[in-house]
Amino acid sequence: MRKILVTAISGDIGNGILKILSTSKDCVLYGCDVNDMAIGMDMVHSFWKCKYAVEEGYIEQMLEKCKKYHITHLIPVNEREIEVIAASRNLFEELQIKLVIQSENVLKICLDKYMTFLFLKKYDFSVPNTWLSPNEILDADTKYICKPRKSNGSKNIFIFSKKEEIMNKDINQCVIQEYIESDNEYTVGVFHHKNILNVISFKRKLKNGYSDKVELVDNEKIYELVEKLVMVLPFEGYLNVQLKERNGIFYIFEINARISGTVRFRDMLGFHDLLWWLDILDGKEILKYVCPYSIAIGMRELNEKFLVLEK
Repeated sequence: MRKILVTAISGDIGNGILKILSTSKDCVLYGCDVNDMAIGMDMVHSFWKCKYAVEEGYIEQMLEKCKKYHITHLIPVNEREIEVIAASRNLFEELQIKLVIQSENVLKICLDKYMTFLFLKKYDFSVPNTWLSPNEILDADTKYICKPRKSNGSKNIFIFSKKEEIMNKDINQCVIQEYIESDNEYTVGVFHHKNILNVISFKRKLKNGYSDKVELVDNEKIYELVEKLVMVLPFEGYLNVQLKERNGIFYIFEINARISGTVRFRDMLGFHDLLWWLDILDGKEILKYVCPYSIAIGMRELNEKFLVLEK
């Protein structure tokens, strides 16, 4: 029986993970969140309010809870939690807790947007020009996007039309990236294990920083791009690649080394990357994914519920 701890369960990713795992008969779910009232708290066997990952004592608290509930698998949801837990992965492994986290090398590249840019540039991928300082920008009239170098979701991001608009802003610990003008934005799910490469691609529309509407696409250029990425960045498990297409060129503007926000959309189409990742950690084999659909459009819906704390 798997005893799985999911962090940040009030967010869209954590909540999607719980919806998938709650249908499994071979696991007991535990959840934590920095909020004392979290949307997913009614979906877990036990819930607790946790410290922020950057707070002193975060790892000690996590280890204490893992021991108390005999956690077998831990799924950190956001980048900051992943970074902090990965730095102490040996402490969790000593407790025989299996971490749904990428390797140190992959995290070093993908958790840092500037490192991601340098890596992709090195291997000749199409990527938006990226800088650490506005003083490095040569074209003063191009549109740019500024975002945290190490992000925690789609927060603190803004677009500016001219170099001069950002010159007096505090952009410490940010990157400035050439803004690719395009209505064709894609989120690509990539799962790799041994000789198995499973890929699913969605064209997406964003709302409040997350994918509000997705449309299944089958594009050979995207698959070839992913094949090349796996060759130069070997990894086991899941990665999310974000693309924009302009004039037939696919630009990688971000790689997320974590379960991404379309996890439930993917699972509903039979792309069970979350379950596959748990399986390979448990020494099980996975199969090649063949999408059973040629057309599929996914939309998020509003939902209401009460959390009954006392009767």
